[in-house]
Amino acid sequence: MKFSVKKEDYVKIIAGQDKGKFGQVVAVDVENGRVVVEGKDLLITKKATKARKASDKAGIVEIPHTYDISDVMPVCATCGKPTRVKHAVVDGKKVRVCKCGAVLETKKVKEKAKATVRKKKTAEDK
Repeated sequence: MKFSVKKEDYVKIIAGQDKGKFGQVVAVDVENGRVVVEGKDLLITKKATKARKASDKAGIVEIPHTYDISDVMPVCATCGKPTRVKHAVVDGKKVRVCKCGAVLETKKVKEKAKATVRKKKTAEDK
């Protein structure tokens, strides 16, 4: 089944304990119809883990909470409102469209710039 929410979408939670809060989708579980949302002041699930290998650590791990896919709504980048997604063909490609007519694009996280390597100055360079 296809869903209108994709990974790295900015979404609003419309049902449940975190109703009205915003966050970013970290992962989508298509089989169970759930999404993992990470954001400020959102629920965090705590899980106890055992050390399976000598290098692993045992303890309580905090993981982002999962929500049913019907409880989240994508937010349009141009109008800034949560929207129901329409599908349309633009330039021969099937895209997701907002009510305002803008194409919904997943927000890409900017990659960090690569560090430049500085050479040490030698006596010849001075």
